[in-house]
Amino acid sequence: MLSAIVMHSPVTFTQKIRGNEFTLKKLNDGQWEMTVMNASVKAYRNGFAVPKVFPSLKEVEAKYKSWRGFSLIVDSLTESYNEGVE
Repeated sequence: MLSAIVMHSPVTFTQKIRGNEFTLKKLNDGQWEMTVMNASVKAYRNGFAVPKVFPSLKEVEAKYKSWRGFSLIVDSLTESYNEGVE
């Protein structure tokens, strides 16, 4: 089952799938930060999820299957934004 990736801002995206809540943020240095909230985090870490930082979207896609192809969406958004800036 496919789950929609929701864009909250140009640098923040979320997705809810199979009991996991993913939050992906682009950091100022160009890296990407993924935070995953699930039952284990809620039970054992009192709801505090430790973010993982990735140097590129390709690495995010390799780690999380539900985010595969996301770099194509970001590239498309970036291209559309850049066309409107001229």
